[in-house]
Amino acid sequence: MERNVRRTVGIAVLRRLRRMVDAEVEAEARKSALAARLAWGFALAALAAVAWLAFR
Repeated sequence: MERNVRRTVGIAVLRRLRRMVDAEVEAEARKSALAARLAWGFALAALAAVAWLAFR
């Protein structure tokens, strides 16, 4: 009986840890996507600034 309780508790803990890891991975993916969008935005702004200076 005690072995089954420990097994059930262990499985519940592993599932909880997995949910925590999945949430952390998702948060990192969101931060990475935001960083990529910001990089593209700054690159386009720099290109626009150079084009504006060149054709002024």
